[in-house]
Amino acid sequence: MSDIFDEVEEGMRQDKMESLWKRYRPIVYGAAALLIGAVAVNEFVLRPQMEEARSERAMAFETAANLLEDGDYAEAQAAFQELVDSDSKISPLAAQYLAQAQYEGGGDSSGAARTLSDVAAFEGGPYARLSILKSAYFTVDNQSLSELEGSLGSLLEDPGALGSLARELVAAKAFESGDIARARTEFNRLRFDAAAPEGVKRRADIALAAMPAAPEAEIPADTDTQEETGAAAPATPAETEETGQ
Repeated sequence: MSDIFDEVEEGMRQDKMESLWKRYRPIVYGAAALLIGAVAVNEFVLRPQMEEARSERAMAFETAANLLEDGDYAEAQAAFQELVDSDSKISPLAAQYLAQAQYEGGGDSSGAARTLSDVAAFEGGPYARLSILKSAYFTVDNQSLSELEGSLGSLLEDPGALGSLARELVAAKAFESGDIARARTEFNRLRFDAAAPEGVKRRADIALAAMPAAPEAEIPADTDTQEETGAAAPATPAETEETGQ
């Protein structure tokens, strides 16, 4: 008897599923068609368009770079500005070259710094920190030492190559400002900075060689003579005989 009831329940479930399928079948078919259509549009329409646009931007960047190399700064600025305004992945890189064209073409250090500041404020990637450093280079002549340190900010604590370049800029500014002690300290640190590029270390050596010798007041305590640090003096012959050594 229980088998009969099970068969009846199974039949009712099948009827209900069939009814639901008939009701929602058009929706299911429509959703499947939309999915297939979206995939087709992406593969055969949107993706080729994106690839074409990417290729066009790459060609435009190469053209702008050639204009910059040839010294055609006005045309280079216009070409790089268009790439920056495209708000694409190549925009942050184009901004670096746009700033270079602005600075080299007309000495527009303020314009170059503004271009780089926009990248530093919104890009958030590796070009952001590079933009901070470049902007500091472009405006270093118009800043005091404390202002320069403020504009570099946390970049001065960066353990990598960019941090070394930032600290080199601070050392040079300190020397220019007459703070020889600060400049000597910073250049000495750069000489032994494992992350500093070799060029930075060489320039630090050259700068230190050009500076006047440090006065005794600047010599750290750990460089004093052995007598001042309590090192034992050599034993005299009489002492050797007396001790039997």
